[in-house]
Amino acid sequence: MTPRGKARASLPPVTAPPLHLPVADLLDILPDAVVVVDARGRIAYVNPSLHTLLGWYAGELVGQPLSLLVPPASREQHERLVERYGEAGPPKMMGSRPVLHAQHRSGHPVPVSIALCNLGLEGGRQVSVAVLHGVASLHTPLDHATRQAQTDALTGIGNRLALSRRLQGLLAGTRGFGLLRIALTQVPPSPPSAPPGTAAGEADEADKAVDVAAVVDAAARAAAVSADEGALRIAALRLRSGMREGDLAARLGGNEFVLLGDGIVEPARLRTLAERCLQRLAAPLRPPGGSSGARLAAHIGGAIYPRHGLSEWALLAAAGRALDLARHGEPPGSAAAYRLADD
Repeated sequence: MTPRGKARASLPPVTAPPLHLPVADLLDILPDAVVVVDARGRIAYVNPSLHTLLGWYAGELVGQPLSLLVPPASREQHERLVERYGEAGPPKMMGSRPVLHAQHRSGHPVPVSIALCNLGLEGGRQVSVAVLHGVASLHTPLDHATRQAQTDALTGIGNRLALSRRLQGLLAGTRGFGLLRIALTQVPPSPPSAPPGTAAGEADEADKAVDVAAVVDAAARAAAVSADEGALRIAALRLRSGMREGDLAARLGGNEFVLLGDGIVEPARLRTLAERCLQRLAAPLRPPGGSSGARLAAHIGGAIYPRHGLSEWALLAAAGRALDLARHGEPPGSAAAYRLADD
């Protein structure tokens, strides 16, 4: 043995002092999202990185079922996997898994890779810990196609598919929410004075006038279509401008929109939201090709989960019936143009 080796052998072993770090403090600084689930399948903890990845805050998730973070189409498969994994017994890491999708707060799926571990805590309490790593950069074409499939081509906001996915995500939780079904009306400006008629006996001039009138009529119809489309785009922008984080504006089709208000379960709050929508929509319209004197107005029907329905269909139908009642007897855009489902 060399002198250096003998010196090393004579050194006392180095013993590192144990580290006593609060687990939550350690998890809070991780760049990956962490979700802790109890034995009942309820979320017990999430770290701040989950908000960056999926848009949810801890206060919205703790106590909620884990299925809230799973896209509706994958929930049955996910529950079977979790049940089988939970029966595995002693703590262990889950092996390599394919890329899965988690449900963003806004309703769209987010590609993630997931590592799972079962842990036994003091007192015999069992929990599962999931670490989620975003892999969106690896699936850019897929994500782009998914976003396109859930976007209304005319207005740029969510379409019927986006609305359905967001509703399914909200229905999976225990939090209530409000739904507004909005039917738009474009109020035209006052018509200009009619031009004087064609003088009698001037047949050639009359024929020319008819031809010109036909051209003008066709141009007016084309301009009206352009103005209607512009009005819908403006309406979508106005609805989206007043949304809170977690709300969703979507176009059902034609001149109908839906606005989801996350956490709004009081009728007075939903009425306030509806009245704000009516006010924002009422500003004068100046779309390309549209008349400067035109404006938007609307009738709105409201429904609240779970008060007016427990399914997507039931809530939309309840809001639709309220919308029909609002349409009868009240001018569009007035404060009385809003009705709640059971009013």
